[in-house]
Amino acid sequence: MRAAWANLRAYPGRFVAVLLAIAIGVGFAAATLVFTSSFRTDLVRSVGAAQALMDVEVQPGGADLRPDDPRVTTASGVAAVEPRYTTYVEMQTPGARGWTMVASIPADPAQRWFDLTTGAWPIGPDAVLTDPATATRNGLTVGDTLTFTDPDGVARQVTLTGLVDVHQSKLTGGSDQFFGDAQLLSALAGGYIDQLSVTVADGASPEAVAADLSAALGDDAAVRTGAAAAEERTSTVIGGTETLTAVLLAFAAIAGLVAAFVIANTFTILVTQRQRQLALLRCVGASGQQVRRSLIIEAALVGVIGSLLGVAVGIGIGAVGLGVADIALGSLTVPPVGMAVAFVIGTVVTVLAALVPASRAMRVTPLAALSVVPTAAEDRRSGRLRLVLGGGLTVVGGAALAAGVVLPSLLVAVAGGMLSAAGLLLLLRSVLPWVLRLVGGSARLGGVPGRLATANALRHPGRSAATSTALVIAVGLIVTLQVAGASARASLSDALTERYPLDLSVIDASGEGGTLPGGLVDQVDRIDGVRAVSVAGTTAEIGSGAQTFPVTVLGTTADSDALLRSPAPPAGEIALPSWIVGSLELENGDPVTVTVNGTAVILRLADSSLANNMDAAAVVTSADLALLDPAATPRALWGSLDDIDEADTVIAQLKPLLVSDDALTLTGAAVEHASLAEGLDTMLLVVVALLAVAAVIAVVGIGNTLGLSVVERTRESALLRALGLRRGQLRLTIAIEAALLAAVGAVVGIAFGIGYGAVGAAATFAEIGEELVVAVPYGQVALVLVLAMAAGVIASVLPARRAAQATPTAALAEV
Repeated sequence: MRAAWANLRAYPGRFVAVLLAIAIGVGFAAATLVFTSSFRTDLVRSVGAAQALMDVEVQPGGADLRPDDPRVTTASGVAAVEPRYTTYVEMQTPGARGWTMVASIPADPAQRWFDLTTGAWPIGPDAVLTDPATATRNGLTVGDTLTFTDPDGVARQVTLTGLVDVHQSKLTGGSDQFFGDAQLLSALAGGYIDQLSVTVADGASPEAVAADLSAALGDDAAVRTGAAAAEERTSTVIGGTETLTAVLLAFAAIAGLVAAFVIANTFTILVTQRQRQLALLRCVGASGQQVRRSLIIEAALVGVIGSLLGVAVGIGIGAVGLGVADIALGSLTVPPVGMAVAFVIGTVVTVLAALVPASRAMRVTPLAALSVVPTAAEDRRSGRLRLVLGGGLTVVGGAALAAGVVLPSLLVAVAGGMLSAAGLLLLLRSVLPWVLRLVGGSARLGGVPGRLATANALRHPGRSAATSTALVIAVGLIVTLQVAGASARASLSDALTERYPLDLSVIDASGEGGTLPGGLVDQVDRIDGVRAVSVAGTTAEIGSGAQTFPVTVLGTTADSDALLRSPAPPAGEIALPSWIVGSLELENGDPVTVTVNGTAVILRLADSSLANNMDAAAVVTSADLALLDPAATPRALWGSLDDIDEADTVIAQLKPLLVSDDALTLTGAAVEHASLAEGLDTMLLVVVALLAVAAVIAVVGIGNTLGLSVVERTRESALLRALGLRRGQLRLTIAIEAALLAAVGAVVGIAFGIGYGAVGAAATFAEIGEELVVAVPYGQVALVLVLAMAAGVIASVLPARRAAQATPTAALAEV
């Protein structure tokens, strides 16, 4: 221990590269865990925020459950019961009109999941709050008066007293919402008790109270703790966060693999560099076990220090990632168990990475070690072992990768990817020297420095392969993330356009056969960033026998099809709202009877989401509409946005054009599509942040191995100087060698990255049941190649300068 600690204090510069590799690897894993935990916390704050602040949630079932029900109020451990009301009303302002949700504000301030940012809390039945997005879409400011008309047709004027931050996640979509106290909700018809918030008495357990209430209420209500209800709603909104967590942790696992190889390579060169020193220690009496133990203790100390730095750096990177993803810093969550695991793994990996070079160094006799010339037999033995082990891992890992895609199982694919990557990296140590020979000819064009650089790279193929392998890992990781991110963007964008094909729809829903107001299409078309066309339609009955539904049937044309983000139903098919499909228990391809003025036409149900955002409207082709009603008149306006992110601004300009006509209803998916698209962009920003960390790993990896290998060749460089090589030529030789090694490593890494990125995306999307679109961002990949070569050259500058500045006689005398 004393010898190890003394060596660390005497030569701290030797271990800087290792510390950086450990800190980055552990920091990457820690940052991933922090971001994943914080992302879930933010979702709970936004999606399950109301439930998270409750002790116990009681959701009424089919029975009419009141807050004064003695089964609830007299239960053991119950301190208070508060109902939460929800209703839907028609909202109208001087410049906007439409249906909106109104929810009650908890009487207990501690249970209010939103923060008042402007104005004051509403008091009484004539005041409301809303969020800034709803206010923007409807042109509202604090102090404005608006009218709520309940389902019974009773109108009530209310005043907007303030704005609140509802912590809305970008993955939950967006819609208009208002909040008022219980007096307002009681005065509006159609309100219902959405849930009961039960506060438990001091000392009582929410779990125990929830169990007692569940037993007492039976089928009349669903009872659970607030924490459980919040988690369930969070998982429901995003389909469970397990896939997201698995993807991010897969990145962390790959980063750990990168760090492990970089650490192992660095320790190998460190031990090789100190081989003469270690041999002298053995010559003066130190046993091989003592020297090996000293090296392992050094590695453990470095691992502890580097892992502590990595955890601290990871927490900082996680906090920065929240800012990049536009997630409130208040959601920052640091999982202590995850941080402890990252620390332990970082330390253990460092020790394991030092075992092989330490053992290899002890197998060399002191006399052979003093010559610093590896034996050919040792090279042959290690080469055969690498081929056998690497081939086996590659075959087994490749089979697991294929199984992960076919099953599908992301965890199996990740395990297979790690095994196959380890196998390929072992094989690379034997394969890369042949690649270097193939491309080395181009370096000879650089004259004497170029020929020397090629000879240097080929003279010690193991050392050159170690340097290139570090870059293969780093570049492979970057390109894997790039391909996976680009494929996710393309695939999820396709899914969004399939789910939300129409941005805007204005429908004459009066049922009286009215037409659109004259000039409305032109007015909407003049809004900046909007294209609009009119769509003909007619009133029809969907279904047969006792169950029929009145709808407006619209007929698509070439002009209207041009506005859609995904294709309209073909001839002979009809797109229906999902609520009608569910009510009639239909499946895609089933016959649907459409009746207009006694004329019945049978069409097939289309696999289309086009009608889902248009309330009571169905969509057919114009030819099928002509069969139903040859005299169909313009009944709807369809519009598309040039920039979906401008949905709130466009709707704020559109609503004043419709406010005077009660027959017109504004629908469409622009707001929800924009919100989810922004959420997708946010997640891809996280990938960009991970790429930035991976880029740092790339620079540190090649800097470690190349820099230390140049230091190892100090005597070589001095001999070249003594034979007449100028300082500038020596620096150029090292730079060309670095560029050659970087080019080989980057090209191989890009090939691996494209393959692993595509397979990883395939496994992920197969598991979540979405169709995959593989996309390769060729521009970004080319930039990675250029930057990798530049990083290799830059990493050689300082060592080359040191080698060039040393005098030949001093360098040759160095021990």
